[in-house]
Amino acid sequence: MRWSRWGILTTAVLMGSGMMVSAWTSHSRLQGISETLTYGQGQILLAAVHQSLNSLGRRPEPEDLDRTLASFQSQGMRYLALPFHFQHEAGTAMGGAPVVEPVLPGAPPQLLIKELGERIRLIWRAPAPRLAPPRGMGPGAGPPPPGAPPRPPGGPQRPGDEPPMGAGARQPRDAPMVIEFEPVAARELVASSRRSLLISGVVSLTLLLAALAMFRWLKGREALQHQLERERHLATLGEMSAVLAHELRNPLASLKGHAQLLAEALPEGRSRTKAERVVKEALRMEDLTTSLLAFVRTGSIQRQETDPAAIVRAAAEEVDPRRIELDAGGAPGSWSLDAARMQQVLSNLLRNAVQASPEGAAVFARVATESGALLYEVRDVGTGIPPGLENVIFEPFHTQRPLGNGLGLAVARRVVELHGGSIQASNHPEGGALFRVRIPVAA
Repeated sequence: MRWSRWGILTTAVLMGSGMMVSAWTSHSRLQGISETLTYGQGQILLAAVHQSLNSLGRRPEPEDLDRTLASFQSQGMRYLALPFHFQHEAGTAMGGAPVVEPVLPGAPPQLLIKELGERIRLIWRAPAPRLAPPRGMGPGAGPPPPGAPPRPPGGPQRPGDEPPMGAGARQPRDAPMVIEFEPVAARELVASSRRSLLISGVVSLTLLLAALAMFRWLKGREALQHQLERERHLATLGEMSAVLAHELRNPLASLKGHAQLLAEALPEGRSRTKAERVVKEALRMEDLTTSLLAFVRTGSIQRQETDPAAIVRAAAEEVDPRRIELDAGGAPGSWSLDAARMQQVLSNLLRNAVQASPEGAAVFARVATESGALLYEVRDVGTGIPPGLENVIFEPFHTQRPLGNGLGLAVARRVVELHGGSIQASNHPEGGALFRVRIPVAA
């Protein structure tokens, strides 16, 4: 199950990332296509306007530019101007009338493109056309020189003379021109690309959130399954332990009693020492059976308001008050606890701390509140907990002491969990092991 949830999450991340990369690549490519499309649209409009004006066969008038602009409005054109040539314009330029510099005579024309908000401005720079002056002005005006042939009416009198404005005047051809248009097709393409990118992002995010939800659900199910397996294991172990403890309790009591009587009857010497050893081992076995019964005893706890500092003081008196330094300055006045069973927890922790510390060294205990919960801390000055065993030490029958039974911390965790709390083990930065017991407020 663990590999399956990581596989689901990894697959979702890879699929979402691939989808976003593909969508972004397509969006970037369409951005370039839209620029090419805009440039092409501008060139087509420019050529069409030139053709429309040249087809007039005469000098364009303002109303001609208005009609030309109206005919191309459906293609996005919004402004048309002929600078230098006729000083005509149609529509309103965005950002004011454009300033156009002509190219030098004989130089190739230039096409300039500029983006103005929602519009694109195209400036066709070409040499300014040389127009014929009105009749009676400019070169060739005035009376003809002596001996020159008379000028024909309505036409030039000499070769090279320009015709007058009016019928037959020079047409715009490729004269300088400014147009502004809205790239409708290109913007629709970019908008569609952005919608696709947004949809891909939403789908990727939804996929990732669904994978995270599935990951958390599988993780919770795995934890629940692990908890159920642990409970089944503990139930089996508890049943076996209860039977074993009950079966051993009476023979042990008889063995201990007779061994004590024998030790008292024997004189000082080797035989009495052996009898006393039998008594000592019988007492250890009796302690083991008591721990087994405490471990298998589930039931409900009896909580009532009690002094939490008094509980830890009683546990210290039970272990060795001379070696325990208690800090109860932050202790609350009362807390809802099962005093007897919580004293059992603290006695186990303090006894372990004393046994783990060097002979004569003090161990430290503290009772306070933390984030609205009651906190007990017990710290020793021993070698600490081996890495990786912070949770294993709470398992039944796990012990590193030759004479330990491995049930003290298991019983402590069981009692704390019955209170709805938690117990954690770690190594203190200054050395030694640190146990923290948190008991929340009773519901």
